[in-house]
Amino acid sequence: MKPKHILWVLSCITMMLLMGTVYAYSVLRYHIESIYQTSTLESGLPYMTALFFYALSMMVTGRYLKPKRLRKIVFYGTLLIILGYFLSGITTHIYALTLTYGVLIGTGVGMVYGVPIYMVQILFPKKSGQMTGLILLGFGMSPLITAPLSRILIETWSLRETFFVLGFIFLMIQLPLSYLFIVKEKKTFNAQKEEDSTKIKLKPFKIIYALFVIATTIGLMMIGLTYTIGVDFYDLNPNQVTLMISLFAILNGIARPLFGWVMDQTSTRVSGLISVGLMILASLVGILNQGTSAILFGITFGLFWFNLGAWLAIIPATVKAYYGVRQYAKTYGKLFTAYGVGAILGTLISGFILDFFDHTLYLYSSLLVLMVVSIVLLMKLPNKSLN
Repeated sequence: MKPKHILWVLSCITMMLLMGTVYAYSVLRYHIESIYQTSTLESGLPYMTALFFYALSMMVTGRYLKPKRLRKIVFYGTLLIILGYFLSGITTHIYALTLTYGVLIGTGVGMVYGVPIYMVQILFPKKSGQMTGLILLGFGMSPLITAPLSRILIETWSLRETFFVLGFIFLMIQLPLSYLFIVKEKKTFNAQKEEDSTKIKLKPFKIIYALFVIATTIGLMMIGLTYTIGVDFYDLNPNQVTLMISLFAILNGIARPLFGWVMDQTSTRVSGLISVGLMILASLVGILNQGTSAILFGITFGLFWFNLGAWLAIIPATVKAYYGVRQYAKTYGKLFTAYGVGAILGTLISGFILDFFDHTLYLYSSLLVLMVVSIVLLMKLPNKSLN
């Protein structure tokens, strides 16, 4: 790997680490419910909206990803994130927070997120799955740092000041890094040769989309509820749950390069079945546990965090396998709207179940149903490897 490519990869991991702060929302959510006096469903609105606009802006930006535009896209996306955090610090109502945190930050993250993934497909064609996973390692492992940092900031000052500090961090670190996204070697990004006819014909978009919706519905739902279920429903020590979230972040991060490598070696069907099997195990452990054991709680939620990371590596590699490099940016942008759909469904389903039944048994049972559907979809998917 060339030195400039190494610098670029490290910079991308750093940016992903910062933007992955959204996965630490479960720590903020606990305090949002108290300060804004909201229900479980209402407190999930900023999180749900951020993930929806994250996915929506990914789709829109994907249509305009060209080498000469990359720097501007990262720069303006980062500005939106900074503005979103600063405005979140002065909100006094949950719906205002939904606009500042959800719409602005979500849109900014989506704009920036797609750029490194787009570049990886061209810079590292033979190891695109593994390298995509490596870049996304920062996003998945972000809560390892941002969850305890957010908790310390909130307890030291307040939720509002925490938003200001996060905005300042993006201003000082990520905004300067946007200037690295300039491509001098234009020949690297010349249009690739037309993909072979097999890749053009094998386009099971609806199946892949449905699989991604289910995976993100489950993953984002459980990530967003980690702190709430651990502290409110299971009466676990808040410090212990915060520490666990940091450990879960490591699992989420590790899963990305790991499943990127698995995708490079096998196929979406094989990788997907492995992931679904692990999530079924997580649900069954959750049903058996019901808060009686902190260790079993850790196993359940650790597996859910791990497998969201897995699917965020599986899907980019799947798009390249079925659609090729030339159609990658546009197709992946469209497909990533499933992430937003999953965010909405996950928030609504979990909010309704926990507010109405006030018990996690029904939550885990609903996940098992979704995973049975995933198995059926995976078996219908035409088997296609990256190689």
